[in-house]
Amino acid sequence: MGRTSDADERLKDAALALIWEESYGAVTIDDICKRADVKKGSFYYFFDSKADLAVAAFEKLWETDWKPTLDRAFSPSVPPLQRFIDYFKNLHARQAEAKVRLGKLLGCPACAIGSEVCTQG
Repeated sequence: MGRTSDADERLKDAALALIWEESYGAVTIDDICKRADVKKGSFYYFFDSKADLAVAAFEKLWETDWKPTLDRAFSPSVPPLQRFIDYFKNLHARQAEAKVRLGKLLGCPACAIGSEVCTQG
């Protein structure tokens, strides 16, 4: 039986963390491979470019984290005002944890990458 690898998942996780902590433009493929403990050749086995990895990483983030969180927070079974209270409490808790762990506030990763790449042709 062939060997299985979670290198693509580690690359996605590393890319998300590094892009959020630094910026899309500042992070290199070498940085991502180092954080993921994956050889550069393996990176290119899974992804054609840093942009392709970023798209895959944000798709994973949406499916595994953001969508379930938003579905819970904005469930029709939750009263409307409580929906917003729960959403912003969750957002605050995530930012506070990141500040403790990294020593800085990071903002929204989707807004950050969007504002950074929107001028690229």
